[in-house]
Amino acid sequence: MKRLVESLINWLGIPRNTEEFRWSENPIYLKRIEQIKNVWIGSGIVMLAVAQPAFTIGLSLFITFLSFAYLER
Repeated sequence: MKRLVESLINWLGIPRNTEEFRWSENPIYLKRIEQIKNVWIGSGIVMLAVAQPAFTIGLSLFITFLSFAYLER
């Protein structure tokens, strides 16, 4: 997967010396990504257990918002 992302970055011509790009390689950011992944797995299990469409959509939107907010610097 990392190789695919690297080739996409090269193909798009995204500069690697920007502050935003360096942030994505920061250990703190990588730790946050791991935490977000675990929250999504847990939320998926809860969604399967509850099995209500409205709850699933609402929780998905809420977790998406939290993911973006948490990954911000």
